Amino acid sequence: MKEVLKDFIKALEDERFADAHEIMEKKWKEYKKQEYSLTKLLKGFINGATAFELVKREKLDGAKRLWGVYEKYLYIMKEGIEEYELFKKADEKLKKLKEQRL
Repeated sequence: MKEVLKDFIKALEDERFADAHEIMEKKWKEYKKQEYSLTKLLKGFINGATAFELVKREKLDGAKRLWGVYEKYLYIMKEGIEEYELFKKADEKLKKLKEQRL
């Protein structure tokens, strides 16, 4: 999970939002099959990244809807979860993008 989150954050920093989506989606698919406790949180981060891909494509209504899905699952991100600090860093990157663009 650690490398996935690092790659996800790097893609966000490089404004490669579709890549960020793909990076997280691969892990989400793997975890979904295992009924892993963080599956919904990963889904939220997928939607967060995709929201900014839609902003790039000037589809703001869709971006706002996906941002809502992102926020819906943030309750899962609590201290003590696997790789909490990296999830927190990714969240900070996404929230900064929201302030700037959405």
